[in-house]
Amino acid sequence: MLAAPASVLAACTPGTATYDYPEQRLDQALQQFAHTSGCPVAVNTGALGSTQANALDGQYTAADALIRLVRGSGFEVHLDNGQYRVNHADAQALQRRIKTLTRDIDSVADAQALSKTREAALRKQLGAVWTSAQRLIREQGFLSAAEKASYNRTFAYITGQLKAAVGR
Repeated sequence: MLAAPASVLAACTPGTATYDYPEQRLDQALQQFAHTSGCPVAVNTGALGSTQANALDGQYTAADALIRLVRGSGFEVHLDNGQYRVNHADAQALQRRIKTLTRDIDSVADAQALSKTREAALRKQLGAVWTSAQRLIREQGFLSAAEKASYNRTFAYITGQLKAAVGR
């Protein structure tokens, strides 16, 4: 974990800083980022493996620099309570929700309360959420609040469809 005490957060460079990093392993890039920006990054370095970070050259805010480093890796950048984090938290939360809804679809289908067509449509929606989320995380380095809200609306719709199917 590349972290520091709260007193170091005050040293996090406001505005922009100059970054000139070659393409390198993500763990090395995050360490270099922490030194350049003064912003600690909480990360499970063991989970990074040999993941590569993008090269970075130019003037960026800390948040933009970190996102640019992580973008394309499949990892997500989060700012939680003033602490930068790099992880898979959003993808893992979506995956758990999708697994739960898939089990719910299985149960309702086993009770023969769903037509095969409706069952297939609900499964397709879950698959589309997962595919979209993975693509956006890779492209952006994060999921926006609007994207998460959209996925949650899809999950609520599916839950409502399942409840209606069993008469609840």
